[in-house]
Amino acid sequence: MTKWQVLFLKEIKHLFRDTKTIIQTVVIPTFITPLFIGGIFYYVGSIANEETKKIYDVSFYSEQNIKSESLLKRLNASDRITIINEDTEEGVIDSVSNDLSEVGIVLPANFAKKLDTNSNAKVTIYSKNIDTFSQAENIVTNTIKDFEEEERATRLIDLNLDEDYINPISIDQEDLTTEEESAGSIFGAILALFFVMYVMSGSMYPAIDLGAGEKERGTMETLISTNISSVDIIIGKMLSVTTSAVLTAIFSMLGFAIPLLVIFIFYADSINEYLFSLLSAIINPVALLGVFILIIPLSVFMGAFLLAISVYAKTPKEAGLLLGNVLIVFIVPCYIPLINPGLELDIIGALIPCYNLALITNNLIAGTVDWFLYGVALVSTIVYCCIAIYITYIMFDDENVIFRS
Repeated sequence: MTKWQVLFLKEIKHLFRDTKTIIQTVVIPTFITPLFIGGIFYYVGSIANEETKKIYDVSFYSEQNIKSESLLKRLNASDRITIINEDTEEGVIDSVSNDLSEVGIVLPANFAKKLDTNSNAKVTIYSKNIDTFSQAENIVTNTIKDFEEEERATRLIDLNLDEDYINPISIDQEDLTTEEESAGSIFGAILALFFVMYVMSGSMYPAIDLGAGEKERGTMETLISTNISSVDIIIGKMLSVTTSAVLTAIFSMLGFAIPLLVIFIFYADSINEYLFSLLSAIINPVALLGVFILIIPLSVFMGAFLLAISVYAKTPKEAGLLLGNVLIVFIVPCYIPLINPGLELDIIGALIPCYNLALITNNLIAGTVDWFLYGVALVSTIVYCCIAIYITYIMFDDENVIFRS
């Protein structure tokens, strides 16, 4: 057994003897995070489901006339609305502002006159757009639109005109987005962001412990003074860090794929058709394998890069601060496609680590991946690995860095 292999086994035993490493590498990505994500989806789904049954309070003010009574009758006919009559417009505003009602409706004094003279009448709707799940404003708006359609139809009959007269063009919109493309745009960047965070968390603690941690304990100087070469030390330590990162990536993939497979196999009949099609697109062996192949060199790159920074740091505390800032460098490129799902991968984007992973994950799930750009992303990440490894070698080979105090 070579020296670097002995060192590698020693470091692996040292790392996984610590419970924190096992929790970061295995427990969190495999069990805790899927439960956490499942809990979030269940909570959000339960809120959305409750909103479909909720009855909303709607404050209303208008001078009494036939037209306002007609609209009020339509609103009262809805089983999702309870009307609260107010005496003034200020009363409606106060009711909505103080959360006594979800929506407020105010009809001006000339509302009936405007409609009777075939003019445009104004309806003011007051609301707070804080609760994204609330359906109150949509229900009120749709009811008013139905009333408007009735008024329009009456005017057309009075003028002896057909509706086609005022609507000369009819637009039919056909959405050709496939289920795979929908799944890619919804889940692709999110999955890539989670994978990057897992790999970072799986490699950060080992990098700090095997670099700045050993410098603080004084074991780094002892290791350097032995007959083990810098290359053997780099290989042993870097493989230890990247092994932890790769294991985290593997368990994060398992923690993501296994729950989806369980849902797909055992609960397929209990989920709606659209969600079933999304799950079918995500549980794609080609997509999962393609993402995993990209994550492996990215894990090596991150592990080597973090180890180089840790070796440079004087203490674990300084290493933690430096590596915390490095997190932003890896996470932000992965976050950009999440806030702009319409981005497309090009030759420049394929050269940016994490950014290329997010967009390629989208494309793999959608089934629209450009394999040339995929190859560019893979090769460029491998090149970054080599650069990071070389930087780590320079750090270990420089006594001013190793004995920096």
